[in-house]
Amino acid sequence: MGVDDVDIDGCIRRSCDLDGQPVSGRSLGAIVEFYQDGSYLAESMKRSQADRDFKTKFIEDNEAYVQFGGVDRYFLRVCHNIRSSDRCDEVFLFIHGLGGNLEQFEPLLRLLDETGKRFLALDLPGFGKSDEWNSYCMYDVVEAIRQAVDKIVKSRVQGKLTIVGHSMGCYLSVHYYLKYHQDVNRLVLLAPPKPNVDYLAKSRYWIQIGLHTGLKFPWLFDIYRERFDQCRGLKSSGIRQFFHREGGLMGSYRKLWQFHNNVQIKSRSIFGYFLGWREIDWNKLNETLAKAGAQTSLVIMCGDQDEITPVQYSSDASDLLPDANSKKLIIIKNCGHNLCFDYPEMVLKEFYENVLSELR
Repeated sequence: MGVDDVDIDGCIRRSCDLDGQPVSGRSLGAIVEFYQDGSYLAESMKRSQADRDFKTKFIEDNEAYVQFGGVDRYFLRVCHNIRSSDRCDEVFLFIHGLGGNLEQFEPLLRLLDETGKRFLALDLPGFGKSDEWNSYCMYDVVEAIRQAVDKIVKSRVQGKLTIVGHSMGCYLSVHYYLKYHQDVNRLVLLAPPKPNVDYLAKSRYWIQIGLHTGLKFPWLFDIYRERFDQCRGLKSSGIRQFFHREGGLMGSYRKLWQFHNNVQIKSRSIFGYFLGWREIDWNKLNETLAKAGAQTSLVIMCGDQDEITPVQYSSDASDLLPDANSKKLIIIKNCGHNLCFDYPEMVLKEFYENVLSELR
């Protein structure tokens, strides 16, 4: 089934509809009513019931674990709809941001499935349900992503990738593209960070000391998170700064879902990724995109109410890539940082019009 063969409005509506999706079998209303906002919300999110209330049937039906390494084996959780008999020309690769997981793309994954497209999303090492690492150099993480692509995509699908990154995942997406651009058709950057994160430079001696301290003693940051942030429930920074809209019942469920995921974030991994941060060579990226010509297009999408990565960051990234082919900058009104959870209907509409429709 192709994008020309479907009712796209119906696909978007179904992809955003969460009724009947929680694997617990409880209704959205019952779940939202059960989890009372406030200082005890974080504790209730750590119970096994919450794991079932905030996991969708779609994710459960498509998730798997991929094993890597020899003696020091590790696992990555992935979610994909690529079957052994598939032969298609395009696979969408999703890379989440700092502290995120693959579930943040859930509406987009469902849209692709509805329209007959193949996707692969993964929990980065140290986040979601993937194993932790000792260190997280961005280049090493890119290689882990590449291995996942080789294991799941290369042997089953004849075609190229559309890479979709969110927040820090945009940096990883660009590093992936710069090394393996011959395998990439499109680069989609959702809410990209500041083009040059100078405070993470190795020359910032005192910041580096602080990050190393956090890596060695992550429980210090856990105390702050639990006693001064998560105790505020849905008014915590991970919700207040990531969402802008109210969104009704499904919006309330998605905020609780995000909060459930936030509680699971490993503080040590956050410090590890900051220490492993590698800047982007924007001149090299511009030259690579220019040489690719019509073979690679670029889409940058952000929310105008994003407090984490403001619109200016997306605009600056676009300005640094004047020679990119088919470059588009899309600003979604009344939307915060977590695009797919905050305003899924509009994000899916823009994604269809500016990415999927290009496949016709």
